[in-house]
Formats: sequence, C-alpha cells, structure tokens
Amino acid sequence: MIKTLIIEDEEPAALRLGKLLAAIDPSIEILDALDSVEASVKWLKANPSPDLIMLDIQLADGLSFEIFKQVRVNSFVIFPTAYDEYAIKAFELNSIDYLLKPIDKGKLEQSIRKYSEMMKGPGTIDIQALLETLEGRKASFKKRFAVNVGSRIVSVETSSVAWFYTLEKSTFLCTDDNRHYPLDYSLEHLEELLDPDQFFRINRQYLVRYSAIHRIHILSKSRIKLEMQPAPKEDLLVATARTHEFRLWLDR
Repeated sequence: MIKTLIIEDEEPAALRLGKLLAAIDPSIEILDALDSVEASVKWLKANPSPDLIMLDIQLADGLSFEIFKQVRVNSFVIFPTAYDEYAIKAFELNSIDYLLKPIDKGKLEQSIRKYSEMMKGPGTIDIQALLETLEGRKASFKKRFAVNVGSRIVSVETSSVAWFYTLEKSTFLCTDDNRHYPLDYSLEHLEELLDPDQFFRINRQYLVRYSAIHRIHILSKSRIKLEMQPAPKEDLLVATARTHEFRLWLDR
C-alpha cells in the first residue's frame, strides 16, 4: 500500500489527481488533501511521513518549498510544475520527480513506477540543491531579442516589451513605446525563456509583462480584463482556466 498525501490548492485538481492515482494503482491510499503551506506543515508534524507526496508548487499561502524549511520530510515527492527545462534539472534528484501541468495519466504512471523502483533503497530529499538551482535559473532568462527590420537588426531589451502576441500564426512583440516587431519564437517557447515573475501567459494569444498592466477589471468571478500600456486593439481577457493562476501570480 502506498500512503499518499496530496497538497494542491485547487480542489478540482486535487480530486482529479486522486482519481488518476486510484486508476493507476488501487493500492494507493490517499491520506489527506491539503491546500496550504501552513496546513501541510501542521499535518506533517503531527503524522508519520507518507510514502508519497503529490506537491503543487504554488499553494494558497505561498510556495510549497517553504514546507521543507519548517519540517523534515523523507517521502518521495512529485511536483506538478510549469517550470522550464533548465529548472527541471533541479528536480532530477533522489526522491524527487516532476510532472508538467496539466497532468497526463501516462506520465503520472511513469512517476509511480519510479517511486516503486526507488522503494528498494533509502532516499533523501536534497531540497536545498533544488532551491539553489531554481534561484540560479534567474540568470538564464532572456535579456534581449534581436529582431529583423527590413535589412537591419534591432536589439530590443526584454524589460521594454509590454506584451507578446500571436497574429495569423506568427508571433510579435510590442514595446512600451508601441513598436511592433516579428519574432521567430512561439508563445510556448517564450514562456520558457522569460522570467515568470515578470511575464504571464493570460490566454492562447497574449503573454503580458506585469509592469505594463495599467488596470485590472473583474467582469465576473471567472472573467478578468486587462488594460495595458500601450493598449492593444482588442480587449485582453484572461482565459477562464487561467484566472486562478493569474490571481496567484499577482499576489506573489
């Protein structure tokens, strides 16, 4: 029996995760589902370490790494994450694995198999190495873009880009002074290159910089509209599926 603790601040995601685990291995026992750093630390101090922890990185009251600073954990940990490949190298430590969101059942099954293989020997979590690598990744974020303008090449500082967008299957950037340049990157690739503290993918077409957001309008519980400087020609709406994550991003 694999005693498992789920730490995930979105209830639908936690429920889906529990169902996926049960479908993969009926011997998996869900001990509890928690949604915050505070609740997790309290639970882990009061109970024996579970065999497995499914640990979301961004929780209701902060980053889940704070848990390891307050309580010792010897469990195998799987992090659902959206970090780029450079940072993911940090997760390839003993007793640590990762899954890119949205979680794929097949990949989750591979992680469970990895856990089963590692049960044969003792494992320790080198969380300090993980944190150090995640901090080190800041130096790797893209600082500028070389864009073609006719027969010239123009260098655009990343800090001067208000937003990136797609139009007719092409990608462009818009600067603070409202200049638009084409790019040879997809928005998916840009998400890997840019500092996630400064840039957020609000929907399929737009990736925006925090300091370029002028006003935020709440249209409904799940709909948010942004006013940008400079302003695009169309309304910028945060995708419903990204609303919760966007709120967490604003509250970092």
